Amino acid sequence: MFKSRFSRKAPLVVLVGVFAILSAQIAGAEEDRGVYLRFAGDFIQHLEQADADVNGVPVSSTNLLGLVRAKVKGNLGRADLTAVTKADYPMPGPDSDNCPAGFFKVVVITDNSLVFTFSDLSLLYGNGQGVVCANFGTGEQYIAVEGEWLGGTGRFRNAKGEFSIRFDDYVPVNPNTQIVAETGTITGTLSRDR
Repeated sequence: MFKSRFSRKAPLVVLVGVFAILSAQIAGAEEDRGVYLRFAGDFIQHLEQADADVNGVPVSSTNLLGLVRAKVKGNLGRADLTAVTKADYPMPGPDSDNCPAGFFKVVVITDNSLVFTFSDLSLLYGNGQGVVCANFGTGEQYIAVEGEWLGGTGRFRNAKGEFSIRFDDYVPVNPNTQIVAETGTITGTLSRDR
């Protein structure tokens, strides 16, 4: 007759090990997690939209918005990104708090609402504000957005934290259609309230 090499306590040891690993993952899920994402896509500028009241009912005035559609990949996984940007256009001027030396503030981004749709159909959303600065001598632009995660669904339910968006490329494709090709990074922190 054959004898088992494993003791009767082996299943108990395995069960305790699995429980310890799951407990560590659950505890770690509540801590801040670093976010690093790369994105590439298009930005359609100057779409007109009617303003709405708090119930979503359109009112008579309109605003210009921008629409971003992009692909994202990074440490949170792969996702499709949709963003809507609302901005004010002040007179160009220096802004040492937000623009690099030699650049002038040309746009104030008042809202930059993001929705990420991940391959497992989890959603992550947030909103930010930012600035567009231009160097009129070189034609270069500097764009920065800072924001907060506002929640999500699936594995991002109750998400909170901060994010920063920086642009590597911002290339106008056709001024007649107001479409821009862009790439960049999204960094920050993410945690979940239980």
